[in-house]
Amino acid sequence: MATYEPAELARELGYTDEQRPGKVVRDYLREKYSDHRKHERWVLDEIQADDLRANVPRKGD
Repeated sequence: MATYEPAELARELGYTDEQRPGKVVRDYLREKYSDHRKHERWVLDEIQADDLRANVPRKGD
C-alpha cells in the first residue's frame, strides 16, 4: 500500500516555493483531521491523499 507525506503531495500540487514544504497540505489536514495529535508525523494512505487532491487546489488554479 502506498503512503504519502505532506511535502510530497504539496510538490505534486505545485507548491514548490513554500518556506516550510508541505505547509498548505498540513493546514488542510489539520482542519479535516482535527483529532490528529500535534507534532505527530503525517503519513497518508491513498484514500486520504485522494481526498486532499480533490480539496486542495493546484497552485495557480
